[in-house]
Amino acid sequence: MNKNVVNRNQFNEDLELLNDYPFQKLNNLLKGIQIPKNKIALILSIGEPQHKPPKFIKEIINKNYMKWGKYPPTLGMEQLNIASINWLKRRFNLTKGMINHKDNIVQLAGTREGLFNIALALNPKTKNNLKPAILIPDPFYQVYAGASRISGADPIFISSLKENNFIPAFSQVDKKTLSRTSIIYVCSPSNPEGVSLKLKDWKDLIFLARSNNATLIVDECYTDIYSSLAPMGVLEACEKLNTNISNIVSFHSLSKRSNVPGFRSGFAVGDKNILKNFKKLRHYCAGQQPIPIQEAATALWNDDIHAEKNRQKYKKKFQIAKSIFKNNYGYYMPDGGFYLWLNVGNGEEITKELWNKKGIKVMPGSYLSRLESSKAYIRVALVGSIKETNSALKNIYNLLNNYSK
Repeated sequence: MNKNVVNRNQFNEDLELLNDYPFQKLNNLLKGIQIPKNKIALILSIGEPQHKPPKFIKEIINKNYMKWGKYPPTLGMEQLNIASINWLKRRFNLTKGMINHKDNIVQLAGTREGLFNIALALNPKTKNNLKPAILIPDPFYQVYAGASRISGADPIFISSLKENNFIPAFSQVDKKTLSRTSIIYVCSPSNPEGVSLKLKDWKDLIFLARSNNATLIVDECYTDIYSSLAPMGVLEACEKLNTNISNIVSFHSLSKRSNVPGFRSGFAVGDKNILKNFKKLRHYCAGQQPIPIQEAATALWNDDIHAEKNRQKYKKKFQIAKSIFKNNYGYYMPDGGFYLWLNVGNGEEITKELWNKKGIKVMPGSYLSRLESSKAYIRVALVGSIKETNSALKNIYNLLNNYSK
C-alpha cells in the first residue's frame, strides 16, 4: 500500500470549494519580486491600523494580571456587555429600549469568527425543500463566502457596481433564489468601497429579509471611522422605521475603532431568539477573550475620546488623498472605513509594479471580488501614519501616471 496516498475521506470535502484567501493569492503574486534596496516596505494591503492604541489599556491589563489564570465567561463579562450596549445607544442614538445586555448581545473573539460561526448556527440543511442560499455583496469580505460553503449553502454573489453607487443589487435576486435564502450578509460601511447604507436601503433590505424568512447579518466593523456624517447603523434604522430587530444581527469590533486588532474583541447584537441559538453553538466551539482583555475592552467601549482622535487622523489622510488624486483613477471620498478603492486599469499588474518599484503593497481588487469590473481596481488601506500616507499616495499617483503613458 502506498503510504503517500491521501485518504480523501479524512477531511471535509467542502474545503475544496474554498478559494485561496486573498493574502495567500497576494503572496503568490509577489513571490520573487524584490523591492528597491533604498525602500522600506510599506504594507497597505491589510486593514491593520498602525495608530497607537490608547495608553490606558496597558494599566488595566497589568492590573488584571492574575486573571490570565482564569477561564473567561463564554458569553462575555456583564460589565463588558453593559459597556457595549451603552456604546450602541450613544453611537446610534437609540432611545426606545430595543436592546438590553442580558438578551441581545454576545461577546466574540473578534468578529471574524462570529461572522463565520453564525452561519453554522443558523443555516438549515434545506429550506423549502431546496439547498439553502446565502446572499453576499460583491466585492466582499471573504469570510462570508467561506461560512456559506462550510455551512452547506450556495453563496449567491450580489453585484455592487459603480453605476449603483456600489450598493448591492439585492432587489434583482429572483424569487426562487429568495425562497431558499437563509442568510443575507451586508457590510456597511462596505469593505472595500466604504459605502454606507441609507435609511431607504435599510428599509428595503430589512423587508427583503423578513418577507423571505431570512436572517440579515450586518457587518458594521467600520462604522466608527468616518470623515463627516456618521454612517447610519441597522439598529438606528430600525428605530427610525419604528420597527423591531427581529431577523437582524449586527457585528461590531474594537480592531478598527480602537487600534487593537490583536485583542480579537468584538460582539454581536440583535434578535434575542437568533442569538439564543448562536450562544448554544458558542458553548461548544467558540474561543473567548481572556478576562484582562475583556476588562480593557470594557474601558474602550466606555471611552469615545480616543475614537474621535482616531477619526481625525483618518480624516486628515483622506484629505491628503483628495488633494493628490482629485477625481483621477475613480477616487471618491468614502462614507466610512479607511480604504481607497481605485480604478487603475489592471489591479494585478499595478500591484506588482508598486511592490517592485516603490516597495508599497496593496491588494488587487479581483482578490476581493468575483466581478469582472473589479479586476481594474486596487484596495489601498490608509493605516499608516500621516507622513507615511502622504509619501505612499504620492508614489502611487506618480507611478500610475507614468504607467499610463
